[in-house]
Amino acid sequence: MKLLLRLLLILLFTHCGWAQKSVSHLTEFSEKPLAQALKIIEQQFDVRYSYADSLVVQQKLNLPKALYTLAQIHQAIEQQTRLKINSIDGRYYALSSSDQELMLQEQLQEVLIDCFLSKGIKKNNNQIQLFPQKVEALPGVTDTDILLSLQQLPGVKSPNETASGLYVRGGSFDQNLILWDGIRMYHPGHLYGMISAFNPNINQTVDYQNKATDAQYGERLSSLISIHATDEIPSKTKVSAGLNALNADAYVHSPILKNKLGLQLAGRKSFTQWLQSPTFNSLATKVFQNTRFKDFDDQNKFGFEDFTAKLNYKPNRNTDFSATAIWIDNQLDFNTLDNSLTQNQKMNISNQGYSWIWNQRYSEQFSQKVLLHYSGYIFDYRKTKFPTQSTFEQFLKRNRVTDSGAEISWNFKLTDKMQLQAGYQLSGYDISHSFNSLNQDINIQLDQKQGFNRTHTLFGSAKYEFHEWLFQTGLRYSRFSVLASEYWEPRLFLQRKWGTSWTWQSSYEQKSQLVSQVRESTVNDLSLENYVWVLADNQVYPLQKSHQYTSGLIYKTGSWVFDADFYYKTATGLTSLTFGFLNPIDFGMHQGQSFTKGIDVLIQKNTRLGRIWMTYSYQDSQNRFDGVNEEQYFPTNADIRHALSLSLFRKWNRFSLTGGWFWHTGKPYSELDANNKVTGFNTQRLPVYHRFDLSGIYEFAHQKNWSAKTGFSIYNLYNRKTLLAREYERQYATAGSLNTTGYKLQEYFSLGFTPNIFVRFQF
Repeated sequence: MKLLLRLLLILLFTHCGWAQKSVSHLTEFSEKPLAQALKIIEQQFDVRYSYADSLVVQQKLNLPKALYTLAQIHQAIEQQTRLKINSIDGRYYALSSSDQELMLQEQLQEVLIDCFLSKGIKKNNNQIQLFPQKVEALPGVTDTDILLSLQQLPGVKSPNETASGLYVRGGSFDQNLILWDGIRMYHPGHLYGMISAFNPNINQTVDYQNKATDAQYGERLSSLISIHATDEIPSKTKVSAGLNALNADAYVHSPILKNKLGLQLAGRKSFTQWLQSPTFNSLATKVFQNTRFKDFDDQNKFGFEDFTAKLNYKPNRNTDFSATAIWIDNQLDFNTLDNSLTQNQKMNISNQGYSWIWNQRYSEQFSQKVLLHYSGYIFDYRKTKFPTQSTFEQFLKRNRVTDSGAEISWNFKLTDKMQLQAGYQLSGYDISHSFNSLNQDINIQLDQKQGFNRTHTLFGSAKYEFHEWLFQTGLRYSRFSVLASEYWEPRLFLQRKWGTSWTWQSSYEQKSQLVSQVRESTVNDLSLENYVWVLADNQVYPLQKSHQYTSGLIYKTGSWVFDADFYYKTATGLTSLTFGFLNPIDFGMHQGQSFTKGIDVLIQKNTRLGRIWMTYSYQDSQNRFDGVNEEQYFPTNADIRHALSLSLFRKWNRFSLTGGWFWHTGKPYSELDANNKVTGFNTQRLPVYHRFDLSGIYEFAHQKNWSAKTGFSIYNLYNRKTLLAREYERQYATAGSLNTTGYKLQEYFSLGFTPNIFVRFQF
């Protein structure tokens, strides 16, 4: 630990200045592929370039041996390739073609921080953009897993140490709106959330917003995670394939009609059904603790897979169509023999979706977008016991979500400083769940419910720049048929720049959420998936509403970044089940509210030896329920007051290495006395949590027509096991004996030492 702190301090105070255009370097290129030349220029002048691979793949650069400034090299590139080099802040540059230049310039104006934690992560006005294929190594992250990468950001936590269990500023994981090309995702994880369900090796962009969310997005109280597969039609077929300790994947991006029609296909499939690597065994030990699932093999199987397809059609430069499909699937099939009692448990979780998008640009000032989307979520769990050859006992649990809709929006560019957007959305839900207990003689319906809703939404927003000010306002109006009510959601974002270094931001937003997850308490036999999606009905489950206020400062120079954001957030319409809180002796439904206040901080230093950054988050998150704890506020189950991370990135030619130390205070929990009574609601705290992660990537081939790299990650290098959760689980003699009042203390520990490796080829 002391050695780590010394290294951090050395790099922190290492003097470094970014290369200036006036600095000259001896340079020579002879028919050098442009992609390779740009890498050399990046090292010489300590700059960074962003570009689509298709722009440079066939380009060459020639420079006679001489001293060149960066400006002179840029001039030569533009003359020889007819590409445009756009400067963002003097260190970061983007290459574009003439057709892309206008759109790119509009994007560049919004970039505040071009290297936020890592190359390939940018911070714009009210959002953070992640480009997975360009992200450098992050501590403990393999293959740039999208949701694990987002957890590196300040204010994004995973109290249960999963990839998909993201808690953003006091919001629970179901309060994040996750979109894939406009398709709403209801199960974003594999291996019960331990890795993302989204293939990170697809050419895609991830937009993340945790404040002042654009008015066209609603339906969740917390953050927006919008993933968009590229619309680019490549000039030639590209193939990418890789393998890690859990799965194999492949990605094909191919033109069908030159500059008109392109197709993307991607697939990823686990091989855990046939081979259980040390990585899988470590993850399985964590995931299946407190269950009977042990010793997986070809008979007792767990597996996952995901597939995506996208077809892009561009009849002309102002029109493009795309059709997208995604399929995510997880399967479990396990048999046990206990005291001559045979038992089988099967689980299938799938999420499929489709979307169709039409973008039409009528002029430089006016454009239109049409979106059609469909998402289907299926959860099936079946537990069967065979006491004798002629008898059986079975428990069934099902959850279904059908989500479909349409959207049309218009964008108006009145001037270079003012833009307007307006649109209409129609969406529909069909959500059901059921729990059944049956045997050879009888079928008992323990619980069943189905809900339907149709929502009409109008939204509008405006963006206006005035000198050093930026104003973004929005308003969202929704009418819910299931509630026979309406809700208005105003949004406001203000930004003020002082000079070239300081930026002040402030925001306010209202949001609502109609669909949420509740803790299933009918028969909590399987602890892995005990949440089900339900629809608000204004009876048991009200419409959830939130308000959030933020204010923050950003300081940025050539080598320093300081970003601090204060926030205060309230939520109403919560229930004791939707918020993950259960009173072990009271199974009635309680309605309540919550507040969260906190600050997220990032300090980053770039040096010639590497990059170092620190994140810190303070959060005070409390809730209050009617009839519970004398209606006084108490900490939420996921309340983590202090979270700190220290990370370091270093690159040597083709090899990069990064390490990160993560620490946070423990979650709260309640205690029961001998009479199963709560002695205090979340008054106790678990031990502090900390771990050290390491990752490395080596690019061992970079040729004209192909490249290859390999890498590793180690999660929890020093193998510290920390108590993550302490829960009281109600015990049932049988599935139908609901009056039994027995409780069992269940303790859940963190993931231990978990290595992973990967190899990847691109053609």
